Amino acid sequence: MVLLGNFALLLALIAAGYAVVVGLVGARSGREETIRSAEGGMKAAALALSVAALALVVLLLRKDFRVEYVAQYTSRDLSTFYTVGAFWAGQAGSLLLWAWSLSLVGAGVLFTNRARNRDLMPWVTVTIGVVLAFFTALVTLYSNPFRTLPVPPADGQGLNPLLQNYGQWVHPIALYLGFVGFTVPFAFAVAALVTGRLGDRWIRSVRRWTLWAWVLLTAGILFGARWAYVELGWGGYWAWDPVENASLLPWLIGTAYLHSVVVQEKRGMLRVWNVALAIGAFTLSIFGTFLTRSGIISSVHAFAESSIGVPLIAFTVATIVLGTGLIVWRLPELRSPNRIVAVVSRESSFVLTNLLFVAMTLVVLWGTIYPIITEAIRGVELSVGQPFFNTLMAPLAVVTVALVGVCPLLAWRRVSGRHLRRNLTVPVAVGAGVFVVLTVLNRGRHLLIIGVLALGALVLATLTSEIARGLQVRRHHHGESWPRALVNLFAFTPRRYGGPVIHAGVVIMLAAIAVNVGLKVERQAQLAVGESLSVAGTRVTFSDLTFEQTPSKFALIGHFQVTGRDGEPLGTIRAEQAEYTGQQRVTEVGMRSTLAADLYVVMSDVDPSKRVATVLVFREPAVFWIWTGMVVIVLGGVLAAWPWRTDRPGRTGPELELPSSFEEPFEEPEVAR
Repeated sequence: MVLLGNFALLLALIAAGYAVVVGLVGARSGREETIRSAEGGMKAAALALSVAALALVVLLLRKDFRVEYVAQYTSRDLSTFYTVGAFWAGQAGSLLLWAWSLSLVGAGVLFTNRARNRDLMPWVTVTIGVVLAFFTALVTLYSNPFRTLPVPPADGQGLNPLLQNYGQWVHPIALYLGFVGFTVPFAFAVAALVTGRLGDRWIRSVRRWTLWAWVLLTAGILFGARWAYVELGWGGYWAWDPVENASLLPWLIGTAYLHSVVVQEKRGMLRVWNVALAIGAFTLSIFGTFLTRSGIISSVHAFAESSIGVPLIAFTVATIVLGTGLIVWRLPELRSPNRIVAVVSRESSFVLTNLLFVAMTLVVLWGTIYPIITEAIRGVELSVGQPFFNTLMAPLAVVTVALVGVCPLLAWRRVSGRHLRRNLTVPVAVGAGVFVVLTVLNRGRHLLIIGVLALGALVLATLTSEIARGLQVRRHHHGESWPRALVNLFAFTPRRYGGPVIHAGVVIMLAAIAVNVGLKVERQAQLAVGESLSVAGTRVTFSDLTFEQTPSKFALIGHFQVTGRDGEPLGTIRAEQAEYTGQQRVTEVGMRSTLAADLYVVMSDVDPSKRVATVLVFREPAVFWIWTGMVVIVLGGVLAAWPWRTDRPGRTGPELELPSSFEEPFEEPEVAR
């Protein structure tokens, strides 16, 4: 298997290189058979990497400790579930997963474009082939998972206990697929720039690929937040850690891109923005990989220091130079003849949304790299903490949410004050009503949180009314029942009505985060068995201390009785401090979750002889609604990206586009593109 894996990697590298070289020849000559041959090289690389991936899985399942990677991340007592998950637990395996995923995505792009976009496909093949060859070279030459040990150990080191969580199967895979997915719009953007085909065809060709990349990256980030919350024991879900930021950066630019392309499709504008954002999302994916794998930062999420940092940063710089050069070369042709004719218009709101997402990207990027730059220049180690990010990001996020509520109320080109007042009346009334009610109930306290909740209510009212009007239009024009109208609303206009679902999820999540940050309470005390502490009216009693021992770990288990304000019993919470064989000591969080709040218990510094422990208790309000908002975001993304029946072969005619009830009767003649 070791020999097979190494041979497959070498074959994949040769095949990817062949696709690049022959693809360049085909692009210059225009010969279809040459182009098809290059595409065959891409498919051969995908097959070879699939064989390499299968070889690594077999080695892991066999617990073949002759292989260094297997010995590092598995052990004889590790379950099959986590043994397979060890595939991407280390740098070598995760890079193989990246290259393999990219090869499969590339093969999928070639398959879906086998009969269309033939003028773009040579350069798409070359671009994806270059990226694939680069990552395959990293796996083959720098971080090979098939390296063997001169003396195999009797047992492996085992998987890090922090990775023994269901999140290990969701978070990394979703992130990698999201990162890899942004290669597709990047490749088509490069192809459009090189060939001069700068209309919106390339955007429409990658629409669904980009949506799925965004959905998967979103799911990866959100599941990562959940994983950190339940596993790390610090009572949080996001800490602006550099590795967390590395995944957020391409997400922000990718989100800006998805909003920006709508303006090009509808009005033929923002062409420069769109190619720049497509290139930027891909570049930041590579830069994020550099941050996590070069060893340049310290993080619980990062990999150890390695030699692949130099080629990664070099590839990032090369991508920036190439993208910038192509944009400058085609700049005269990228300029759109159409212009924004009114400040209050839908395209204006999209432009402002883009600027806000770019501003948030710059804030996160600067806060992430500033300590690196400072240490490199001045030799001083600094850290940029949560106050910096929260102070700058919170206002930008609030303004963005407000735009989400206003944008559906605006028409393309311009909107009159009368129509804007008519459309704003109900949402503003809802928001104002929520603000007044909550202010009275809270006796004027927490006005900032109440303001965020009121803004969220306004936005949700706008989004709900947009979906409701779409349902009314379908029922009126097609005579459909409510359930059928709801299904067809997404089936025929998935992006338009999947978007409001995504936005609703964002509003729910951000409102819950505001409540959580503003009303979170924590207490810490050293408790002996029988003692207790109170957190926000809830009493937590350290009722017992027991232990469990298995061949792989020894765990001290704390049992905590919870009682409410009136003394009613609310159940028992179990928290652990465990020590794994050959691994560090870790804590296992205990939680009691309700719709209103989580009670979160962490036990550390246990003295079994005295039956004493340091106990940290958090009351985490609205956490359930944070996860709910996350699920709604992903669901909305799936609804928008799903291949509904309108895209199936055999259906003729354009996609049904319902008229917006917010559109003005005014129509301005389109300027010829």
